[in-house]
Amino acid sequence: MASVNLPAKGRYSNVLTTWKFSVLFVFTIGLYQFAWAHKQWKGIKQRENLEIRPWVRSLFLPFYIYGLSRRCFALAETYGYRHKPSAFWVTVFYWIFVVLYRMENWIGYLGLLMFLPLLSVVRAANYYWQHEQPDLPVNEGFSVREIIWIIFGVCLWLMIVYGTFVPS
Repeated sequence: MASVNLPAKGRYSNVLTTWKFSVLFVFTIGLYQFAWAHKQWKGIKQRENLEIRPWVRSLFLPFYIYGLSRRCFALAETYGYRHKPSAFWVTVFYWIFVVLYRMENWIGYLGLLMFLPLLSVVRAANYYWQHEQPDLPVNEGFSVREIIWIIFGVCLWLMIVYGTFVPS
């Protein structure tokens, strides 16, 4: 019988591919960004011995996006990350999409593009984690937790569609 060499449970790299982040973001109507931000803040807290609460910083992500971006870019640069994205511009474009998301008409759906400025932060964090955890494989598929996020997101989308097209 052939054996499959799978890493031990939970032994995948912290790298989250940009396509997977984008899919999870859109399926969950943006809620996944808070779980992603928590994971990043938790890693930063451990690395830099900070006295912070990662869940608080992730729940208030719009107010902490600049700090998260700046720290992720700085961590990636310690391993020679060549791109020099601006934490300021990530924050500006993120906030533009936050404002669009709050609009009542169809323009509000453009707010779902709020993941676009976050992709540069995801790439920088991935670069850091690839160098920090070179021996751990990247989980290319969806984990059980991520599938639960997707199911939750599909339910949210169904409620939105139902509320939009079914007269009250």
